[in-house]
Amino acid sequence: MTQIYKVVFESFDERTHSMEFDGDIIITDPCYILNRDNEGDWDRSHYGSNMESLGINHYMTRDTLYGDWGCTTFNLDTKEEIGRFCADTGLVSVFLLDEVLKYNPSFDYYTTRPWTTTLIKDFKGVVEFIVRNIQGEYTETTEYHQKGDRFEDQDVQVIGKGINKATGEVFRFVGKQTGF
Repeated sequence: MTQIYKVVFESFDERTHSMEFDGDIIITDPCYILNRDNEGDWDRSHYGSNMESLGINHYMTRDTLYGDWGCTTFNLDTKEEIGRFCADTGLVSVFLLDEVLKYNPSFDYYTTRPWTTTLIKDFKGVVEFIVRNIQGEYTETTEYHQKGDRFEDQDVQVIGKGINKATGEVFRFVGKQTGF
């Protein structure tokens, strides 16, 4: 895919959400982990923002800024793709997989629907939601803008810094929007 803009300025919002995790983690929309046998859990969890009501206590959730989106998770050091995740409710969450499975033993999207859920095994470290502020300039003319027109935008990234507990090696990742 040809990029039709260049980034002129980029900064990161200082107001981030961060949390320490120790274990297998998943990145996904909170609606995907719901136990479909428990009608009303989406309402009870206050639409993904109060997962404690479902017995999930170690998690973080925020809005995507874009609504529904598709994201790819990359190893920050090797640039290799680790996985994908998406949102159907305009939310993104990071969970400890064991807490999700305790609440919903049939949850298996990380294997049966891998485009919805990134699984990162053996992670110990900090995960943050960061808002990236972008100022750019279009490099081509389209029906929507002229070459040289400037724009401002924001996106949310999921950034993890820690170690792989199985290998002891430093492990850093970023999940960022790559589609809608």
